[in-house]
Amino acid sequence: MITFTARNLGPLVEGTVELRPLTIFVGPSNTGKSYMASAIYATAMAVGDFSRFRHTGGFSETENTGAAAKSLLEWAKQQARNELSISELPVASLPEKAQEWLKGLVFQQLIFLRSAIVNQIRQLHGNDPGFVRQGSKPSDFQLNIRRQYPVLHLKVQLSDDLEPLPDFDLSQITLPRSAIELTPVFLDADVDEWAEFRIAFPLATYTVQSVFSELLSSIHYMPAARSGIVQGHKVLAAALARQSRRIGLEPISIPSLPGVATEFLGNLIELDKRNANRPKFTNRLGKAIDFIESDVLSGKVDLDESGGLPMSEIVYLPEKGGAVTGKFTLEHTSSMVSELAPLILFLKYRVNPGDLLILEEPESHLHPAAQLRLARGIVRLVNAGVRVLITTHSDTFVSQINNLMRISFASQRWLREKGFSQEECLKPDDLSAYQFDLADDADGTVTKKLEITPDFGVDDDWSYPVVKSLYDETLLVQKVRVS
Repeated sequence: MITFTARNLGPLVEGTVELRPLTIFVGPSNTGKSYMASAIYATAMAVGDFSRFRHTGGFSETENTGAAAKSLLEWAKQQARNELSISELPVASLPEKAQEWLKGLVFQQLIFLRSAIVNQIRQLHGNDPGFVRQGSKPSDFQLNIRRQYPVLHLKVQLSDDLEPLPDFDLSQITLPRSAIELTPVFLDADVDEWAEFRIAFPLATYTVQSVFSELLSSIHYMPAARSGIVQGHKVLAAALARQSRRIGLEPISIPSLPGVATEFLGNLIELDKRNANRPKFTNRLGKAIDFIESDVLSGKVDLDESGGLPMSEIVYLPEKGGAVTGKFTLEHTSSMVSELAPLILFLKYRVNPGDLLILEEPESHLHPAAQLRLARGIVRLVNAGVRVLITTHSDTFVSQINNLMRISFASQRWLREKGFSQEECLKPDDLSAYQFDLADDADGTVTKKLEITPDFGVDDDWSYPVVKSLYDETLLVQKVRVS
């Protein structure tokens, strides 16, 4: 599991969260939930760009590459002479020269990645460090990324002069057999440039990827303002199209949006059902999507690419008894449909098992009954392999998550009789929850890890004061005589 600690980020004085298959942020508005989510998003985006760069041959040769390749080749030949069948490759078993070379290479890439994360954060929040907590200096901002196994500690700050060296332990990493080439033809080769490329750089690629394994999957951010962005994305695209004919003749202006919203809008416009990213689409994920459509929306959401439209139209297809009863564009649907439409489309055409989905305020524009059904759909997504991070104000939503955790201890027969599915059972170890609230002794907010117990679920300290206040007020107003 990866842990993120942010200091002086937005309103946060300090906050620490650990990502699990389902992670929940709760707390009042303007307490830093979205800031923490955006820091995680920026990190994953930087790792993704970094990984794609490495796949295109981004490693540069160092003065030790040749010596490392030679020692690796001699080691590989020895394994072949001993007729050893290698199914796994512990880094600690490699020649010392190769290990030292890999350590130096990973260190360089961590320094590179640190700068890439800062650039991503600035792209999301603007070049001027307005994301730094008010009253703090830019140098006070920190983002610490930690993992216990294999060990990784990367501290990100805005000033390179203040940053400590990255900490990592390659000896804990075991690579697949395919990380090193052991074919007879290759083992008979001399150590030349070809051999270095075939043995040293692929091994380096696997090693670096192992260091960042939990952040290499794609990440998708559903901002809280998504329904408004969806409603206006055609207008924005049309405005840009009209201005494009003036390029070279006069200046054009591009509307400015927050970084997360810009990424979301760009991904939304690029959705294409004909070229959907579906290399790992699974039956369980498909069933989870079907559940959300049928049980929450009572219909399908899809892209209409017919009739020679210049860009895809998002449409809602209501269903009754399994039959489609109409077709409506989003401006003619309820706010619930326009709120959930981008989630459905991303799940259909972008999200794969292993990806991280950040979903802000899933309860927005949803009736309480629909919130309960959506919570069941979210757990189905988690059990289909999608990692989900949610920010929410809804105790109704969290209470349903608690119920779905409790039923994970029920028998299959009980689940069938009560109308639940095994796909809706949430394991306690798959959940983490954090409360964002004002600090007692500081001008800002902090995070508190909420206790999660198998027999109850997420501690309700975050919502109890509001519920109790409403109950007390209800008792009070009942004493008013109605004439």
